[in-house]
Amino acid sequence: MQAALDELGASGGGVLQLAEGRYMLSRPVFICHSNVVLRGAGKHRTTLEFPHPLEDVLGRALGPDGISSGWSWNGGQVFVIARERLEQSQRSDWATTDGHTEGWLAGELLANVGPAPRGAQVISVEDTSKLVAGDMVLLDVEIGQDYATLRHMAGDVAGARTYDWEGRASMIAGPERFSDFRTWSWPVKVVEVLSPRTIRLEQPLKTDIGDGTPARLRDLGPTVHDSGVEGLTIENALRAQTTHNLNPGSNGLCFQAVYDCWATDVHVVNADCAYSLTSAKSCTLSGISAGGRSLHHFVACRTQSHDNLIEDFELEEFSTPAVRGSYFHGLNVEGLSSGNVYRRGVLHTGTFDSHRALPFENLRTDITITNKDAVPGGALTAGPYFGARTVNWGVAVTNGNNLCIDVSDVSPRSITAGITGLSKPGSILPQAGMDFAGDLESETLAFGVDLGEVRDLLEVQRATAPIA
Repeated sequence: MQAALDELGASGGGVLQLAEGRYMLSRPVFICHSNVVLRGAGKHRTTLEFPHPLEDVLGRALGPDGISSGWSWNGGQVFVIARERLEQSQRSDWATTDGHTEGWLAGELLANVGPAPRGAQVISVEDTSKLVAGDMVLLDVEIGQDYATLRHMAGDVAGARTYDWEGRASMIAGPERFSDFRTWSWPVKVVEVLSPRTIRLEQPLKTDIGDGTPARLRDLGPTVHDSGVEGLTIENALRAQTTHNLNPGSNGLCFQAVYDCWATDVHVVNADCAYSLTSAKSCTLSGISAGGRSLHHFVACRTQSHDNLIEDFELEEFSTPAVRGSYFHGLNVEGLSSGNVYRRGVLHTGTFDSHRALPFENLRTDITITNKDAVPGGALTAGPYFGARTVNWGVAVTNGNNLCIDVSDVSPRSITAGITGLSKPGSILPQAGMDFAGDLESETLAFGVDLGEVRDLLEVQRATAPIA
């Protein structure tokens, strides 16, 4: 199977079609080329069975503390990742400290970028000679010693200006910040070169680039795009769940440092982390589900993952509940990730997990949730749970649990609208009001009101401003 995928990729792409049945695989499967599709006959007809977790086959992936397992939040039995990204991770024993990264292997400097406000699509650059219309590039914006970039991502509320970034958010703000957080890194397409010093981006900027804040466009580096996984089940052998962050990697599907990739009609069984997006851009997961024993993560958007769409999903009730000392999260955003949308889904367990490190401008909409047996997570050195413009819209809670649903008391410049099934507003997070002191400039709207036809905010936005 691996040889067939590699051969397809080397020849420019194609579809590897699997017949109905069960396939026992001794190793994870890697899609390392663009334009390659792994397709089964349907998620209830084609099953890839993996008897060994990633730790047994690829080796231990040490977490930043040198104790935890990186397979607890990254990696998949089906793994979409560029060959160069894979090989560098293997050379570093999958470590994420001492300069090693999980994100993009960015290439040469293409242009320095001038100041620009959030929302701008036409931006000024020092020189456009290396920029080509149609190319995907990496915009790197430095965090800065004054933490201006982080303050912008927090909506510039008063509490963001007084927040102890270095003391409470050293993972993203201190001098020893993780390598993946030394800049805010956002892949974006250059759609037009307007002049020797101006270009037009495909999307509006998500944050200000302030005067004196260094920013640059870089080559995206080795990546995979336009590859997908369709119509199959990824089934791990049933193993006893470990305690938190010691998971050996009985995982599902992972997209790492790739863009415009997808998963459709995929089911994952007995996973630690069912679906993970690590520095993934504009990927679509549609018709996905997970079941079997308790998870660590259902879907994780982590390490600067942007503009991904997860829709028409279902998390089943677990056949085996979580063991003591383990933690389940649910629908995750974290690590400066932005623009991610979860919509039209059902969670029979889990919660809305904002996993610290200032995820901002993310949306959860038209979701029915039994909000139980799960908690938000994130390292205590990672800083705020939320940045600005977090939106929970059109959410039906079946069991009356407030945890992480109405977040207007903890998330700056955010909106919670059309929440049903709760008796009172509020996130009930113990840290509520502690991340950012003072007025968060957020609102709770139409509390207890079923929004009906406008329950799906993404559909409302698309109808209001159609994309040409």
